[in-house]
Amino acid sequence: MSKAMQPTSRIEFKPMLLSSLSDPEPSADVTISGICDDSRLIQPGDAFLCMPRAAAQADDFTRMAVEHGAIAVITIARRIGEAVTTGLPSLQLPDMPAAGTMLRKLLGTDKFGIHCIGITGTDGKTSIAWMLREALLRRSDKVWSTGTLGLIRGVSDISDIGNTTPSLMTSHYLMQQAMKEGVDALVMEVSSHGIEQERIAALPIDTAIWTNLGHDHLQDHGGFEAYTALKAGFVSETVRRGGMAICNADDENIRKLMAENDTTAHWYAHGLYAGDINHNIDLTWEQELPGMVRFAYRGKEVCIEDIPAGEFHAENLAAVALTLIVRFDMEFETLPSLLREISAPPGRMQPLDIGRWQVFIDYAHTPEALERCMAAARTLTRNRLIVVFGCGGERDREKRPEMGAIAVDQADLVWITSDNPRGEPPEVIASEIESGMPKPYPAELFLELDRQMAIAAAINIMEPGDTVVIVGKGHETYMEIAGHRTPWSDFNIAADCLRLKEDQRMRLCA
Repeated sequence: MSKAMQPTSRIEFKPMLLSSLSDPEPSADVTISGICDDSRLIQPGDAFLCMPRAAAQADDFTRMAVEHGAIAVITIARRIGEAVTTGLPSLQLPDMPAAGTMLRKLLGTDKFGIHCIGITGTDGKTSIAWMLREALLRRSDKVWSTGTLGLIRGVSDISDIGNTTPSLMTSHYLMQQAMKEGVDALVMEVSSHGIEQERIAALPIDTAIWTNLGHDHLQDHGGFEAYTALKAGFVSETVRRGGMAICNADDENIRKLMAENDTTAHWYAHGLYAGDINHNIDLTWEQELPGMVRFAYRGKEVCIEDIPAGEFHAENLAAVALTLIVRFDMEFETLPSLLREISAPPGRMQPLDIGRWQVFIDYAHTPEALERCMAAARTLTRNRLIVVFGCGGERDREKRPEMGAIAVDQADLVWITSDNPRGEPPEVIASEIESGMPKPYPAELFLELDRQMAIAAAINIMEPGDTVVIVGKGHETYMEIAGHRTPWSDFNIAADCLRLKEDQRMRLCA
């Protein structure tokens, strides 16, 4: 069993001179035995790494670090004249890439050769990371992935890493652990926050996969243009450093941004013969039936069977397939053996196998993802499509009415409920969701802010041939209300309701 991996703020190592870590000369030399970016966790003999995010309180944090035993201070991107006065040896780094390069030298990964794949986009990152890791494991001994689900060494070996894209310290420590354990490839989800805060600085990412561009976390980045610029910058920078880009040609914004940045890419697109029209497209895909996908590449075709439900998973697999070909030199004809019966990650159109009832748990929390989820569920539904969903509090308010409109347009019955309301009143969020729905409602609408009651009601009303999709939380194991997180599982709640429903059915049939 692999050792548990938690977010890392402190790294301990054999004593070494501060001057050996970086090209800039420190103000004075000293031997350090650890480096830490959290002043509360400093141990005697450590160097305190003061990150740019702490700039407003750098003086206070540095003094606390000194009180805890720091013997040197390393700052990043401090303006001239802003150096913290401590009397200790100090090292000023110009930017986050310099800090990342220092960590690679410190951890001994600067000459470590490994395929490192970075996946960005609004939706699909987790599914592509999961499926690419699984596909590569059919040819490699060790492949890890990181992202929303954590650090995944195996299906039963998943560790928390704090964020979709972990901190700079955690990312580089993870790279060192991968080196020590002989990992062949590392597949990483790269979030907009991870790009903006430069948590991936100096990581050896040689391939950037760009899935799509939708609306998520816009309030954190100053709007859609800033958000898209972050994604485009990451992909273009990967190519400029000698890596490659693999992009979704069906997203007009991605095509436009790649052209504006004069960045070359390998492209995948929907429509088996789209490549005949646009010769820039490398791989095309078509889903003729649920649970299968057909790929075309350089005049050849293959069919992949027993794939996860949903056309969006067929699209995700296209990104995986093209990556296997152009980055890992896999033969196109080997794709069926690499991708057949591949699994989907928890909470991504995850079915509950209880009785004859068709219920799915899905993480969709953007308009684009909800629309794809509903479309996938509709193809599997003989009777009524029922959806239970809400929107998170203190996040992207503008998407709420749009998601409400999608829900009543695509489903037959809709329950509006709570989904991590955080500090907002759930009834306000529900009202903003409802404001986007046309009147009269195209679907039958219910309001139940107690999410457990909403799930129970939707499952209770099910009839043979119906499909229930519980959307928004997916794999999440908590509900966040007014700053407090309580344990939660859509899957477990739905499973309990389904078992009760199945027991009642069996009693009636007895």
